[in-house]
Amino acid sequence: MVTRRILTLLVLSAAGCHAAPATPAVPLDQRVGWVNGSCLAIMNAGLQPNGSITVVALDDKPTIVVGTIVGATNSSGVCPALLEDRRRSNDKWSFYEARLDGKADLGIAVTGHEKPIDGGIDLTGDGKPEQFTQCSTSEGVSFRVWSGMPYRGTPLWSGYYYLGYDTVATCPS
Repeated sequence: MVTRRILTLLVLSAAGCHAAPATPAVPLDQRVGWVNGSCLAIMNAGLQPNGSITVVALDDKPTIVVGTIVGATNSSGVCPALLEDRRRSNDKWSFYEARLDGKADLGIAVTGHEKPIDGGIDLTGDGKPEQFTQCSTSEGVSFRVWSGMPYRGTPLWSGYYYLGYDTVATCPS
């Protein structure tokens, strides 16, 4: 009888010794933002200097560019989105100066050490790269990250850069 109780206690103890639940991952909205030159716009006011970023530059053809965060900024010289005519429409973003190891006029940035996979970045952990897109609207640029074919279904992430002037719309309807 004593042996059975000890075994029961050991089994129950072992069952309770599983690893603690994983810390919740940082939400995608706080890990992904858009880049305009050396300016990172992201919905995360807590990024630290020297933090790593990986950028999918969407200029002529998508390329991967790595970089670091210099620090938070309020300068319109660093971030054109903070120019007086654009500032209020872009105020939901936190802005950082970034130092990139390559060129990215416009692109989508992911914080942390992302490893390129098949020429892209896997944000969902399924082993397949996500699709990153940008297109012009009538007043700005729309950025999106897709788990599958772009412009089908709902994007994993989307961001908008208000330019404040008319542009030629190129976004699929």
